[in-house]
Amino acid sequence: MDLQHTASSRRQFLRRLTVVGGLAAGASLLAACGQPATPAAPTSAATPAAQPTTAPAPAAAAAKPASGVKLTVLTHWGDQDQLAVLTPILQQYQQQSGVTIDHQTVAFDELLKRITTARLGGPAPDIYHFYNLWMPDFVGSDLLQPPPADVTADVKKSWSQGSADGATYKDQIWGYPTEVNNYLLIYNKQLFQEAGISKPPAILDELKEASIKATKKGADGKVSQTGFLFLKGWDSGVVHPFTSLLWSNGGEYAARDYSQVMFNQQPGLDVVAAETDIIKGAGADLGFQQADFVAGKAAMTIMANWWGAALRKGVPGGIQNVGVAPIPTKSGGKSIPLQYNWLWGVDKNSKNSAEAWKFLQWLNSPEGNGSSPMGKYLTSGLNAIPSRTSDQQAHADVLNDAFVKPFVDALPNSRTEPIIPGAQEIKTSLQKQIEAAWFGQKEPKDALDTAAQDANRILKEKAQG
Repeated sequence: MDLQHTASSRRQFLRRLTVVGGLAAGASLLAACGQPATPAAPTSAATPAAQPTTAPAPAAAAAKPASGVKLTVLTHWGDQDQLAVLTPILQQYQQQSGVTIDHQTVAFDELLKRITTARLGGPAPDIYHFYNLWMPDFVGSDLLQPPPADVTADVKKSWSQGSADGATYKDQIWGYPTEVNNYLLIYNKQLFQEAGISKPPAILDELKEASIKATKKGADGKVSQTGFLFLKGWDSGVVHPFTSLLWSNGGEYAARDYSQVMFNQQPGLDVVAAETDIIKGAGADLGFQQADFVAGKAAMTIMANWWGAALRKGVPGGIQNVGVAPIPTKSGGKSIPLQYNWLWGVDKNSKNSAEAWKFLQWLNSPEGNGSSPMGKYLTSGLNAIPSRTSDQQAHADVLNDAFVKPFVDALPNSRTEPIIPGAQEIKTSLQKQIEAAWFGQKEPKDALDTAAQDANRILKEKAQG
């Protein structure tokens, strides 16, 4: 098998969701028979109830050979470690079904452009794996095909509410949720001990105090260790922790009817004020970056579970030196982390849509060991948390790891990233305004009001258009 793929940093994609640049080389998966394939938030309204329907068993999805059918599947999984696990799974389905799977990959920062422009160069891929924040634009462009009723029923039955919500837009589930990530407070145990901090901060005032205590300066007066690490220059790194703190302090990001954003109300102001107080109080130095936490030069940050792979490789003292705690609240209330999902969807113009959904049903349905093929890939090929609850149970040995388990345990209280029209534009605008407050260029109220005005303009344009 001759595999060609595009290699890039696993999370560059989430740093640059506004896509530029040309397409990367595709990854070609050879057919199992030897025939070469072509290279290659909370939801705003509750999902209507549906009659429970059990998804077809894996064997049922591949019961009738479909010789001559080829499904083109587009993902951002092109690294060799990922392909080493995923390719045999795709081969297995080819052998069982007679369907050829043409697996194409692009670099993470090119995926959005590849999906949105695919039809311009001829037939689009049949199946996409994509970030759920893109659903409003995809649905607005009439790009996605609604799943069959049994798929929708299976997602409602077999996934957590947060993950089902994460695959829902305008009361419609649009595909199978896959990888799930949520945000919690991550801290360096050794640095806490050295600073005399006995436990992770549970409220915002404690977060400020701990940040100041854990900051160190060298003989030259420069900060050598930051108490809290703010993830500037990255929309998710700024907005996801902000939203987690917002919800955990009684605020809302947007109205349920998409009519306006609400992050500039008092809870949002309290969060940004707390962040700027930490910076002004010398509890955080904005010159520090993610690599500094990995190097043991930052005591705390708010980050997602996917970061575990880098922490295992680099943190002094190993992953056992890293603690995970709930998102701090204002006064001991309920901690509500933000989660985001990826999902599988089918192109509306696919000529093989029935076979595409059969394949996705097989890929996401439990096998004899209780795990779906997708669950196997996510835990062993991607080192990610699968969103299907039975996959979480089947891979409990992996997910009970001291670093990962707190994230899994927090999923029932997590809320999906707000899936609203213009979500990406709004997110980027909010990032810039929060950063302006961090750097002292604007007061928190001015920054959030500016972001809200921009967001409400975008929402109005989307509603009219």
